Amino acid sequence: MQDDESASPRNPSDQIIERIASWPHVELAKGRFNSTSFQVVGREFGHLHPRLADIGYPKPLRDQLIKEGQTKEHHVVPNSNATTFHIESADDADHVVWLFRLSYLARLAVLQRREELDADLNIQQELDELAPSDGIRTAFEAAIAA
Repeated sequence: MQDDESASPRNPSDQIIERIASWPHVELAKGRFNSTSFQVVGREFGHLHPRLADIGYPKPLRDQLIKEGQTKEHHVVPNSNATTFHIESADDADHVVWLFRLSYLARLAVLQRREELDADLNIQQELDELAPSDGIRTAFEAAIAA
């Protein structure tokens, strides 16, 4: 008989992809450099390499996330809206999903405001569930209002 503890652990990237792929309106695509791209309405909000996540945000949100040490500047294009989070172990998977969820919610909020997407998602409720710091919440709200 096999129990949960004896089952082989899954790759953190596979876990992350599976969770993000389950979100409404998310489409997966093959990205460059062995990555999986996550898109909403054909626009990428981030992509995942085997050991790092590159995630885009509106600038105020990106800057606040970096300021609070939640992620780092993009490893190749540091002065962009993108960030990079290095995945050191399976323990990082939940945080990476949290980072992707913030980007996803910001993208959906903008699309809803522009009436380009009829998403049946309460952005504020979803944001509350992520329990961001006051600084991140303020930056998120400023970014989606712009």
